[in-house]
Amino acid sequence: MTDCDVRLDLMESIWDEFVRVAAPIQSGRCTAVEALTRFGAAARGQSVYDGGVHIGRLFRTVFLIDYFTNPVFRSELQHVLNRGEAVHTVQRAIHIGKIPSELTKHHESLAAVSSSLALLTNAVMAWNTMHMQRAVGQIEAMSGDVLRAVDLRRIAPTYLEGINLRGTFDFPIARYADRVLPSLVDGLSVKMSFALRDAGRSPNCNCHRCRKKPSIRWAVVHL
Repeated sequence: MTDCDVRLDLMESIWDEFVRVAAPIQSGRCTAVEALTRFGAAARGQSVYDGGVHIGRLFRTVFLIDYFTNPVFRSELQHVLNRGEAVHTVQRAIHIGKIPSELTKHHESLAAVSSSLALLTNAVMAWNTMHMQRAVGQIEAMSGDVLRAVDLRRIAPTYLEGINLRGTFDFPIARYADRVLPSLVDGLSVKMSFALRDAGRSPNCNCHRCRKKPSIRWAVVHL
């Protein structure tokens, strides 16, 4: 269903004033946030606000026509949206859980959290990009073919499989071995042997009956 609710006469009447609002934003003398604060919902009822609403409806109509009638445009838009969602997935993997309430009470602390998360996300994507470029160079050197840009643009540097996001846990058992296992301390070396044995299984037997049973596992830790 369509509704012809775009008023061209109202857009024409406020066009000069609307240009004066948009020009400082274009030149950088005024931010879009400041302009929206001044001419946002609080300015409802003013002529420039009402005319801006109809201009927005006109641009949205053009966008929807392109989206539904142009498959290439629709595909590119979906590609951009998927890329943005992939970045959000990286951010959710880096920061698990909710932001502490004491950090959400002030704009400065919330901006610091957002900036820190953006910095770590960019570091992850930069690391992935470096290794992706190295892999592309190796593939081209081995095959002699140049990878097409149309294929490379479909690969996003947002993979997390090769990144340890939680650090490495180190348990210095040797430092506290005399306290934890005083009866097994022998000089500078402690050997702990653990075995999970299934009754009737021979460690050197490879017959059909023994292969069905769980294998014997020996773990020796040298400290």
